[in-house]
Amino acid sequence: MKKQLNDAETIKSAPKFKALDAVVILLAILAVVGMYFRYNILDMITTNKDMKEYTVSFSIQDIRYTTPNYINVGDTVYCAENGEKLGVLLGESEDMENIALSVTPASKVFIKEDGTMEEVFYPNSESRVNASGRMLCTGNYTNEGGFLVNGARYLSAGQTITVKTELVTVCIIIHNIELAQ
Repeated sequence: MKKQLNDAETIKSAPKFKALDAVVILLAILAVVGMYFRYNILDMITTNKDMKEYTVSFSIQDIRYTTPNYINVGDTVYCAENGEKLGVLLGESEDMENIALSVTPASKVFIKEDGTMEEVFYPNSESRVNASGRMLCTGNYTNEGGFLVNGARYLSAGQTITVKTELVTVCIIIHNIELAQ
C-alpha cells in the first residue's frame, strides 16, 4: 500500500529559493556580461579607434647582396618575435612600384690616426649591401605620441626590429612613419 503524503509534507520537501541563491545567480550573470564587454565592446572602442594606413620607411644594413632578390612588393611582413602581422611591402618609391628595396653597396666608416674619416667598402662592393624600403601598416598614434601597429605593437623612428617575410628574416631600422596618401 502506498503511503500518501499530505499537503504539509509535500511543501516541506520542495526546495526553497533563498537570498544567497539570488546573489550567486546575479554574480554569474554579471560575470558573463563583464566578459562580453571586455572582449567585444571595449576592444572595438579602444583598439580600432582612429585606425588609418601609414607608410613606414625603413633601412636594412649590411645584408648579403642576394637577400633583396627574395623580398618583393606585396610580401606580408611579420614581427619575428611573435609572428604578429606588421604590414605589407610597398614599392621603394612611387617611381619604382615593382621594386621592394633600393640597394646600395655596404660600407664602414673608419677614423684615421689624423682624425679624418674614410669610407671603406667591403672587398667586393657587391658582396654586402644596404637596402631601404617602405611598408604599409594599419595603426594609430596614441595620446602619448607613440605609433601602434594594429593598435598593439609599438613602433618609432630609430627603432630596430627583427622582421620576417615568407622567405627572409632581417633586422630593419625604422626611419619615418607618415600617413599614407
